[in-house]
Amino acid sequence: MTKSLDEIYQALADSTTRQSFDTFIQLCSSIGLFENGVFQGASVNNAQDGLNMLTAPIQVYFQPTRYCNLACKHCWADAGQPRARELTILEVKNLLDQMSDMGVFKLRLGGGEPLGRSDCFEIIEYANSKGIKVSLSTNATMATKAVAGKLGELDIDEIKVSLDASSEKSYDYIRNERSYRKAMRGIKNLKDAVDAPLYFHSVLQRDNLTEIPALVKQAEKHNVDKIVFAAIVPAGRARENAKNLLTVEEINSALDLARRISQSSRVKIETPWKVPPAYGQKRLFEGFGSEEGHVVCHVSSDGTVSPSGLLSDVMPAGNIRETSLKEIWQKSTVFRNIRSAPGNPVCNSCDYFRSCRGGSRARTYVALGSLTEPDPVCSIANEAVR
Repeated sequence: MTKSLDEIYQALADSTTRQSFDTFIQLCSSIGLFENGVFQGASVNNAQDGLNMLTAPIQVYFQPTRYCNLACKHCWADAGQPRARELTILEVKNLLDQMSDMGVFKLRLGGGEPLGRSDCFEIIEYANSKGIKVSLSTNATMATKAVAGKLGELDIDEIKVSLDASSEKSYDYIRNERSYRKAMRGIKNLKDAVDAPLYFHSVLQRDNLTEIPALVKQAEKHNVDKIVFAAIVPAGRARENAKNLLTVEEINSALDLARRISQSSRVKIETPWKVPPAYGQKRLFEGFGSEEGHVVCHVSSDGTVSPSGLLSDVMPAGNIRETSLKEIWQKSTVFRNIRSAPGNPVCNSCDYFRSCRGGSRARTYVALGSLTEPDPVCSIANEAVR
């Protein structure tokens, strides 16, 4: 499907000016993303089997290793020991070559702990050479001055530091390791050495539910760009610590508190888990569901491709050791199913559907075993079933 620049602008006119839109096109042209009237990246393709889909994901979440030096009680990936047969550096580079050829814009390195892989810097450097933006998710405990200095020499788009507690006692309890002081040093090292936005990501759970104001204070103290609040999901080690799971009411109450604090905090606070979303969102795709499988995918350290990391073990779509990323993305039954999920009467008739689309399909599947039910944290859906 092709559209003229005027048609594209008209679709965005409510959220931008013509001058800003023209400046954006000029910037895209200057860096090679827009040539001869065509965007050189993922594009919407309506012709393929009648499905609204991108010919390539905009972002790929990649787990370079499942190794982690911590043992967080809430870890959905059950990170700790590396997988038996993780991708070699040559296989990772082949993946990055495929991503570059497909027009993928961004690589999001997560874990496990990416800095625990000895060739992590080489992965980032190679992605840089292919024109792929890189973001890094880390617990910061391995970010020594030397490590941070090396990262500072690379092109890092942003750094996400997982921080789920505001005090040494609660941090070490949640992480199952005496690591709070290492994390604090690592955050400082990263701030000092890396010229990239750094933000905190906090997973709300019963063990830290009262710490939201203190976590915001930590974000202000470290002068980070923002703090993002998510919530524990019943996957990985969180299933073994079921008492730490939260009710829908507790999740929404906590996220509402975070939003209220944001009105007076100098640090930006985001609550992407809020369902329906607190602010309207424009989607790059049609139909039911969130970005998982529509505009992003996940590749595990053994090469397994899935719509989301939460689904890598329960809904694998293929493996890059056997099938190309492009073929998996465009032809696998798993991706087709998640893109064509019909939804449900509650979501389909909801006033928020255009911006919400039913919430996270991955979160719904791990909690309820369904791709079509409303997101389990949705306040409206939960009211409807009472």
